[in-house]
Amino acid sequence: MDIVTVQNLHKTFGKGESAVHALCGISLALEKGKFTAIIGASGSGKTTLLNMIGGLDTPDAGEIIVDGVRLSNLKEKELAVFRRSKVGFVYQSFNLIPTLTVRENILFPLSLAGRTHDPVFFSEIAALLHLQERLDAYPHELSGGGQQRTAIARALISRPSILLADEPTGSLDSKSGQNVLGLFKLSVEMYHQTLVMITHNLEIAQMADRVIRIEDGHICE
Repeated sequence: MDIVTVQNLHKTFGKGESAVHALCGISLALEKGKFTAIIGASGSGKTTLLNMIGGLDTPDAGEIIVDGVRLSNLKEKELAVFRRSKVGFVYQSFNLIPTLTVRENILFPLSLAGRTHDPVFFSEIAALLHLQERLDAYPHELSGGGQQRTAIARALISRPSILLADEPTGSLDSKSGQNVLGLFKLSVEMYHQTLVMITHNLEIAQMADRVIRIEDGHICE
């Protein structure tokens, strides 16, 4: 079963001779519960594609359907609700709020949505990501790997339809990166989570169920 369908996606930044054609008619389908790695050189269109699947950017032409939701039908407020309820984001820079504890950072998406958390599920995620003993700590008190594990927990807490990760191990040392990647894969298996990850690391890409290569706005599988 496909959870993401992308049809003939086009996106151009700028105009005239300086225009950059980021996506040039991309079409693809992503299967639910699978780990897909997207690889390609800088400027190939990877992040643009990821941002569009996550509702952070809009295409010039084409359609995106995520878990039955056609994004072109949504207004800005509806897109914000879609992002909060359907998508979990994990970035290279962690994007944690420094004045909040680990517990508060994890629960932040639910607080924004006005939702209460399931304490059993929270405890399960904290255990899975080895954060039980650090829930009252602040981000600056954690290692890079600890901060990224917190970011993953925050992305999972709302039980999103899809998890989007943009170079999530890029700022970590090799050992921490491998540990974080292992936790990503475990979350896919335990929660049947759909994971789409941008990476430059071919070793990481080889661990995915599917690898998509993008070059100059085109898919080259």
